[in-house]
Order: sequence, then structure tokens, then C-alpha cells
Amino acid sequence: MKRRSFCTAGLAVVAGATLSTAPSIGRANAWPNGPIRFVVGYPPGGTSDVSARVVGEAVSERLGTLVVVENKPGALGRIATDAVARAKPDGQTFLVGPGESLFQQALEQKTGIKAGEPLLPVTILTTQSLVVAAHPARGWKTLADVVAAAKADPQGLSYATPSAGVGTNAIVAELIFRQAGAKVVNVPYKGGGQAVQDLLGNIVPLGLLGSAPVVPYAKSGKLTLLAVTSKDRDPVLPDVPGMAEAGYPDVDMAQWFALFAPPETPKDIVDRMSAAVRAVLADPKVVTRLATAALTPVGGSPDEFARRFETEGTAWLNAVRTLGLAPA
Repeated sequence: MKRRSFCTAGLAVVAGATLSTAPSIGRANAWPNGPIRFVVGYPPGGTSDVSARVVGEAVSERLGTLVVVENKPGALGRIATDAVARAKPDGQTFLVGPGESLFQQALEQKTGIKAGEPLLPVTILTTQSLVVAAHPARGWKTLADVVAAAKADPQGLSYATPSAGVGTNAIVAELIFRQAGAKVVNVPYKGGGQAVQDLLGNIVPLGLLGSAPVVPYAKSGKLTLLAVTSKDRDPVLPDVPGMAEAGYPDVDMAQWFALFAPPETPKDIVDRMSAAVRAVLADPKVVTRLATAALTPVGGSPDEFARRFETEGTAWLNAVRTLGLAPA
């Protein structure tokens, strides 16, 4: 599995829409005309939230208007998605999030990834490798140590993921532990921040999580990073082995987090917000802030994002079905 095939983006949305120009040009030219909301479908502390806050602060300075991050967790991110889908298409409300919710929704409805339902792609904000992390008290130093512990436990070793349903985190775990012949049990949380708290408390022994909420605790020695899910070592986490080094060269997966607009948002506004975000993602100060959370800026035009989203969403669905993770 290659990263280009199974990276994910968006949240309970489908990209690839034709952007509407129906609202008046005058309204678009006046944008922004008040505070902008970045709605996040997960609790504070997770990667969607971190991406939204770092980028939102920089966009606020660039556009000269307040950008407020609003957390609306629940229902695999669909509460936030529905709120943005119903929002006035005036460029004052956007969604920030990953793609598992969208792909899960398409999987449950037994459909493919179809362009334009319901939100509009703006740009990709950040990408990250997932990390395999454990509490130091477990004494595990490598992924091989975890596999050995899982094989020794007849009940199966439990691991935390940031959401229910079939996510990239669960796909990676299945790829690793099925190949190793070890039994593991997924413990889904409502967000990465909450999963990390139980990992810190040694309540759950292992986490397969986004890097952003984990890395600060790893740097302080409160958590141990055993591997990243990219094939090779990640440049932002150079001391952590990649999948090939850990013995799983066919695993190469990452997540990305993106910005979406309500349907019928004027194309001019979508293009201008996309340009503003791409500009701040090129700012060395923003790059440095994201790197502290092991996040890499991405960018890209709405059209580029739409094409990538649709291609990789289809590949994600195929992977889930191949692994037998699709609901009956």
C-alpha cells in the first residue's frame, strides 16, 4: 500500500465539485465581511484541531479578520459536516478535518466516492504520518516488542484509535498485526486528544494515532514512539523507525487534513481562501509551528485537491473491502 493511494482528507464530505458562481459578484468582492469560523468535528487536542488553530491564526493575520475555531464533535464528524453544509455560503464558515468520516459514510451507504456531495474542496492544510505509541511503563522499545506482547495475550492486545468506524488507523493496525499473526482489539475514542489522555494514564496499552497530539508527550518522555506508518522515517520524526525498518515494507500510509466550504459558496471566495491558506502554509513561521506537532504543510488549488480526494477516496474504499472491514 502506497501513501499516494491511501492518504485521506476531508471529513464526511466529497470533493470534486463544480464551484457555484450563483451568489452575486458584489458579495464575493466584499469578502471577508466579518469573523470566519473554522468548524472542527472532533474535540480539542487532535490533529484536525491543531491544524485548524495554527493555520487559522495565520489566515486571520493575512486577511485582517478574526478566525474562530469551533469544535463540534460527534457522530464521526458528521455533526460538524452537517452544520457547515447548512451554513450560509458567504465565505464565513468552513470545515476542517480528515477523510475517514466521508469514506465511512460512502462505505455504509455502499456508494463510491462521488464528486460534489455535499461540500466544496478549498485546499489541503497538513499531512502527517500516524504513530504507534505506548506508555513507557509497558517497557516496549520496538514494534516487535508489541507484536510479541500481543501474541502472548490470548484476549488480544487493545489499541486506541481516534474515532469509531473504519479509519486509516484501523487499516494500518490490521495490515501490521494480520501480517504478524497477532490478535489486537480496537478501542475507538471520540478524538485523538481523548485517546492520548487514556494512553498517558496507561489505561489503554497502545495507540495508533495521529502524530500531532502524541509528539509533545513523546518529547517529554511521557509516551514512547515505536514506529511511524510511512515506509521510511518521517523527516519531522527522524528518530522513529518507519514501516520498512520495522519489518513491514508494504505499509506506507498517512493522513491529511483539509479545508472545505459550504455548497454554492462563490468560486471567487473559494479561490481567494485557498490562495490565502496556501500563502500562510509557505510562511517559515507556520511551517515551524506545524513541525513541532509533526505536521507537514501541503496546499494545492481547489481543482488539484478535488482530483486527489476522489482518487484516494476510491483507493481507501477498495482497501477496506480487500481487508474485509466493510460492513455486511
